[in-house]
Amino acid sequence: MLGFRRPKRPRGFAKEVGAVRRAVASACAAGQAPDFLPLWRKDEYKRKFVAAQHGKCGYCETYSLNHPPAIEHYAPKGEVQALANEGIEADGLYGVRDRATRQISSTGYHWLAYDWNNWLLACERCNTGWKRSLFPVREHPHPCPPGSGQRYTPLLLNPFGVEDPVDHLEFSALGDIIARNGSEYGEATILTLGLSRRESLRNVRQGFAEDATRHARGLEQALVDGKLDSAQIHAEALVSLGGEERLHAGMVRSIVLSRLGMRWPQMKMLAEKLAAKARPQTKDPAFGVRKSMGEGKR
Repeated sequence: MLGFRRPKRPRGFAKEVGAVRRAVASACAAGQAPDFLPLWRKDEYKRKFVAAQHGKCGYCETYSLNHPPAIEHYAPKGEVQALANEGIEADGLYGVRDRATRQISSTGYHWLAYDWNNWLLACERCNTGWKRSLFPVREHPHPCPPGSGQRYTPLLLNPFGVEDPVDHLEFSALGDIIARNGSEYGEATILTLGLSRRESLRNVRQGFAEDATRHARGLEQALVDGKLDSAQIHAEALVSLGGEERLHAGMVRSIVLSRLGMRWPQMKMLAEKLAAKARPQTKDPAFGVRKSMGEGKR
């Protein structure tokens, strides 16, 4: 998982969802089941999240456009479930087998159904197959039925949230995932989204994880040996692998933190410094000093 910058709400969004939001609130106040008009399916809204997330699922970081993506409600709108049995991925089918949930509230976070800050783009496998209406919180028991005045602490990581997923998810050189330092956010997120599933995620992550680990080790050794040219090659490869638009960039950044102890801005800064040192030097005849080739050009 990778942190993204949430897209801006479209002009007129509040007005467009205002009437249906009030209708939902009235139904819930009267003890009736609300009728959720699926305005989140509008192409205009979906395109904004596709652009902000570079076409990737906000949860598993695969290209969601390869299988039907949808606007997902981070906090479920209609009901709240708890996980009864984790289940496994059905071999070769990318489906879910033996996963069971139980309803803990017949009403969900209905007041957030049309909240732009509660939306994100998710692939069908994460959204329908694994997350469903699960929403783990720190409070126990889960405050139910949910109410807008209740205090709760979500443990599910949000790609648009304040918690950096890199701080809570750790990956091996083979792409296996665990909670970093036993993080309760990491553990809850892995369980809720099935991020340890082997066929559709771990096997796909493996090649990226192996490349990131190889370049991290190479960079570390090149810096120890003072081989700056080699260090530059490894650093630039890592920056490329961890680019926001790349598959499993969040995992790459997590490996960089684990292997090198660097946060992503530090990694990018190191790559820039190594590139600057590698530029050929020429003598400036006007001042008798050396300057990088290309310096001063516009």
